[in-house]
Amino acid sequence: LVKMLLSTIKLLLTLTAVVVCCEAAASKYPPHQSKFMRHRNWKLLPHNQCGETPILMQSKIVGGNQARVGQFPWMVGLLETERKTKKSTIYCGGSLINDRYVVTAAHCIIGQPKLQYVVLGEHNQDTDIDCDRYRCSGPARKVRVQKTVCHPSYSSSYSNLGLNDICLIRLSTRIVKYNEFIRPICLPTYQMLEGRNFSGMKMETAGWGWAAPGHSYTKVLRVVTVPVISEKECKRWVYDVVKSQICAKGDNGKDSCSGDSGGPLMGRVAKPNGIGYFSVLIGITSFGESKKTRAGQVLCGDHIGVYVRVSEYIQWILNKIRE
Repeated sequence: LVKMLLSTIKLLLTLTAVVVCCEAAASKYPPHQSKFMRHRNWKLLPHNQCGETPILMQSKIVGGNQARVGQFPWMVGLLETERKTKKSTIYCGGSLINDRYVVTAAHCIIGQPKLQYVVLGEHNQDTDIDCDRYRCSGPARKVRVQKTVCHPSYSSSYSNLGLNDICLIRLSTRIVKYNEFIRPICLPTYQMLEGRNFSGMKMETAGWGWAAPGHSYTKVLRVVTVPVISEKECKRWVYDVVKSQICAKGDNGKDSCSGDSGGPLMGRVAKPNGIGYFSVLIGITSFGESKKTRAGQVLCGDHIGVYVRVSEYIQWILNKIRE
């Protein structure tokens, strides 16, 4: 009888441990929208390995601060190579969304020389090993591009500027193992984000674009916080903005600018267990309503940035990705 009682207690403890384990794992991320979970390619997204960074992201691009090493491990640089020197530099940004795909802006691909390489885990383009006072990263990883798939209805015309400005980049090799410097960002597939317009919320954008208006592209990844504005307010500057786009307003010289195209507009979502948060890809940097000087120089930093609203393209992304 004692043996049977001990066996029963042991079994109950085991079952309890399993339940606690599974509930803890499930509570790491909030529930997803069922309409996406039924998709045949849902399993290809990294639901339990996305959007996390070991650094508490702080905003202490144009007017922005340098990012910390490893602060945005999903950041990807699209590379162009100078013919004479054969030196590669980043001309657009992108975001890693799983072990094989990067999402960027269509205008970074269409009308540009054929994209052959991207770089992952990059921070400072001038150094192989990147360090700050907190850590050092390994060398960035240069990966060949297998193919690009841009939205078939992308429009670069002035009347529909930035419409469907989204493109997928398929890498030639799979990212076999994520680390603290190369890791995907989460897509906005969560129930709690459905129908949200994010007006008034502050979000982060990052890139290797102009660090100051009219200057050359920065070599070091920079980050800036920008407030999202309503569609109504956005239309005061960009009259033809539509619901598949989201706007954020530059403030006091801080904004995304030329060279930041294709990079992420990132929102933070608190974890259900109350411990920390993870990052979600809310938008893709598309274009800005900027002003010019008398000399024709474009000034960013105090006007409207328009981003692709990623939540409107989840179905398209799921339809296009492959193993």
